[in-house]
Amino acid sequence: MNTPELSVIVPAYNEAVHLEDVIAKMARTLVESGLNYEICIVNNGSKDGTDTVIEKLKKDQPRITSVTLKENQGYGGGILAGLASARGQVLCWTHADGQADPQAIVRLFERMRAEGRELAMAVRVVRRESMWRKVQGNVYFRLFQLFFRSPYRDINGTPKLLTSWAARALNLKSRDWFLEPEFVIKSLRLKMPICEVETIWNSRRSGSTRAHLLTGLGMLKTMILYRIGVK
Repeated sequence: MNTPELSVIVPAYNEAVHLEDVIAKMARTLVESGLNYEICIVNNGSKDGTDTVIEKLKKDQPRITSVTLKENQGYGGGILAGLASARGQVLCWTHADGQADPQAIVRLFERMRAEGRELAMAVRVVRRESMWRKVQGNVYFRLFQLFFRSPYRDINGTPKLLTSWAARALNLKSRDWFLEPEFVIKSLRLKMPICEVETIWNSRRSGSTRAHLLTGLGMLKTMILYRIGVK
């Protein structure tokens, strides 16, 4: 198989109920774009039959590959495993729960190419989630802006895209939800501008997110460590 133009990493933890529909919609979008792509699904220690769904998808669609982690490695850990396996010239990660619009992947890829950028990410201008999540996210975002003076509008927005060269330069390490802000922090440190595309953030297809108040507190602690230069 030729080297794909784009590798899309999709970490999946107990997403069996809706994974097939989400991946099918993503694949249709990528086919219609004309891109040479692969979709790498990372089974991040799922216990609900996600593995069976992935095997079915791989039989039906040859452009789908997978990575299996026996134990859950955290949100960031799943993405890092996918990045290590992906072969594309441009790498991307997005969600398996249907919240992210797959059209944003294509628009971000096209914007990167048009502007000659190494990095890109979505900006969630409409967010169909609970008021608590919106408030929590807004507080965290404002603290991030205060600490790092970031020019970007949505540090946790996905999809995120980066060239294979940028992936080596950023050398992302976070195995939890801090992988998202780490992407932005390291881009600022390396003076690598990120191009943005606005998108709609949908409600989860089913289930609930594993992110909660303790997750936010942990991210705040890590953010402080980055700010003072410990990380």
